[in-house]
Amino acid sequence: MPLTPAEIDSVAFRRPHTGTTGYHEDDVDRFLDDVAGEMRRLESENRTLTDQLTHTDLADHADLAERVRRAELDCLVAQERARALEAELEQARAAASAARRPADPRMLEMAQRTADDHLGDAHREAETLVEQAITKAGQLVSEAQLRASTIVADARHAHAEAIAGLTAKRAAAIDEINELSDVVRQIRAAVADDATRRLTDLGA
Repeated sequence: MPLTPAEIDSVAFRRPHTGTTGYHEDDVDRFLDDVAGEMRRLESENRTLTDQLTHTDLADHADLAERVRRAELDCLVAQERARALEAELEQARAAASAARRPADPRMLEMAQRTADDHLGDAHREAETLVEQAITKAGQLVSEAQLRASTIVADARHAHAEAIAGLTAKRAAAIDEINELSDVVRQIRAAVADDATRRLTDLGA
């Protein structure tokens, strides 16, 4: 059962039996056991957060791998288109050189320019797809790293705050125990003084 700050504040140790000094050891031992149990619970939560982080990393990596795979497929398609256009251009050149009658130079020039334009467009499209895939993959990696760093930082901060709170409450409880012990000693001293005075008065 979690130990809350309110429960720690409300802890009241029993005063020691008459004739003894210090504080009641059973109460203190039980309280320290509760503190230790709470610290174990925090450690368990920390392990759970770490496991969640690991699973999140795996999911992010799988998603990233799938997106990169799709980008690579797009690049392959663009490269295939470029190769197909190159083949068509070579066929057009071969057909022109094998013609019996010379073709109109202007028509050949226009055909050459059109084929070159198509080929250039295909190359540029392939390069653009590759650059976009690389950029997107880098962004995905950066996002996954940032998300993982944030989860780790939040978990460590929460764990550190909880431990610091328990340490402060434990110190406050020990201070209260010491104060109670001082009060007990003062009461005993006062009772002893009063008894001595009464005995003196009776003897007089």
